Amino acid sequence: MLSEGQGIAVLAFFVYAAVSVYFIYDLHYYAGDAASRVSNAYYVLFSRDPHLGAIGLIWNPLPSLLELPIVALHPWFPAVVSRGIAGNVVTAVFGAIGVYHFNHIIQGFTVPKGVRITATLIFVLNPFIILYGANGMTDLLWVSCMLGSYDGLFDYLQHGSLRRLMAGGFWLAMGFGMRYEAVPFGAFVIAALIIAQWGKAHPAQWQGSAILLGAPIVFVGGLWLYFNWLVMKSPLYFLNSSYGNLAQTATGAGVNGALARAYHHIFGSLLYVAHFGFLYWPIYLGGIFTLFFCFGKRKDARAIVLIAGTIGAVALELAFVYSGHLADWDRYFITFIPNGLLLMIYAASKIRIPKSLLSRSFLWAGLSLILISGNVGTVLAVQIPVLSHPNGPIIDAAFRGQSLRYADNPFTSTANVVQYINNHPHLTILADTFIDWPIAVRIHHLNQLTITSDYDFAAILHNPRGRVDAFLVPRPLFTAKLDAINRQWPGLWAGSVPWTRLIKSFPGPDKFRLYAILPSAP
Repeated sequence: MLSEGQGIAVLAFFVYAAVSVYFIYDLHYYAGDAASRVSNAYYVLFSRDPHLGAIGLIWNPLPSLLELPIVALHPWFPAVVSRGIAGNVVTAVFGAIGVYHFNHIIQGFTVPKGVRITATLIFVLNPFIILYGANGMTDLLWVSCMLGSYDGLFDYLQHGSLRRLMAGGFWLAMGFGMRYEAVPFGAFVIAALIIAQWGKAHPAQWQGSAILLGAPIVFVGGLWLYFNWLVMKSPLYFLNSSYGNLAQTATGAGVNGALARAYHHIFGSLLYVAHFGFLYWPIYLGGIFTLFFCFGKRKDARAIVLIAGTIGAVALELAFVYSGHLADWDRYFITFIPNGLLLMIYAASKIRIPKSLLSRSFLWAGLSLILISGNVGTVLAVQIPVLSHPNGPIIDAAFRGQSLRYADNPFTSTANVVQYINNHPHLTILADTFIDWPIAVRIHHLNQLTITSDYDFAAILHNPRGRVDAFLVPRPLFTAKLDAINRQWPGLWAGSVPWTRLIKSFPGPDKFRLYAILPSAP
């Protein structure tokens, strides 16, 4: 017999899985970053040079690692890679895990069972949460780890369970495997744990609890630095790579006017981040009420952790806005939704009201209406351009049942390149899969391509004669400027490299060109 939380979690999995099918097969919607994570797992197993390092050392590796067992089914079910289904399965599973933790957290807030179930379902059915539970992206994976950290930490604060505190540390480390936001989040909640116990517990207790919570993420972070140094010869490769977030934002991609005005201004950066709270507006109300339980006689450690966690979860985004390195993607602020729900439910659970049934019924009915209005607010917020890139049009298309086959679909836009390569099975091509991954995962024979993760990629890039037949290069605009071929041979796409000959130009947003390597090449 399933418990309450387990039952709703199973329901959530089927909701997210069903929406995944709707996205992929009806709307033809694919999240590019999600499918590219699947492609990284694909290279590990099926490239011409298979090895674990092919998973990449820029983005956190855990999503692609979790996808490996599903990607291994590619010979029998190609759609797990060619349609990115492996990523959708992982997000649906982790979405369900997050729902379980959410339900267990609010059980500790001592709200009635009916309200608890209602609140959990509101979380499950928030349109932003559904989108990221179904599209294969890492955002709900990170949210689920954040909720797991809260869950273990709150059990420790309420019941003194060291086992549950260690579980919170485990989920914090898992969160680092998903997203770098786990680092400031972890720092904030560890600081909150210390502050909550300061003066109440022996120093050895708050020191030990902080170490138990923080040791796993420190260990995992150390491993990540070590592997970056071991493979790429730089412990900070993930940060300063030619493909990383800093390099991408430096190209000017993903910057709108509101974000550009916020760059390098403290107040502007704070305002820019704060206005994403409208993705779940009750976060403002819940946050204000919860602050009253951070100080004085009614001080509650859980309130301190919730406030700290809410700030810590977006602290990296705030730092990136100020430093001028954030793109205008609303998904960075998805944590406002679960944190807003938790703050509101916690605040309501602490309100002192008469014990009459009527008074309590009014309280819980009012809370439920506020939480529901938050979901309505999410739908409205994604219609505001500055809050909705790129998900406003996607959510709108989902409601309308409108196909996205020809709108920002990485597979449709590269179908002509895939067809040409498949029609020339003996043509060997060097391609940087930073941009070219939609092609790599859909051609019939991946060993036709020498790709970025292959050990001999750099050597062939510099001296291609007799080693590959052609280079495939995208037009060098925005992030395509970071393509290794464009960086090494900057005039190639324009046709100004004398030892190449244009074979074919392809239409599409990246305007790929295929150049033959002539005998005069180096």
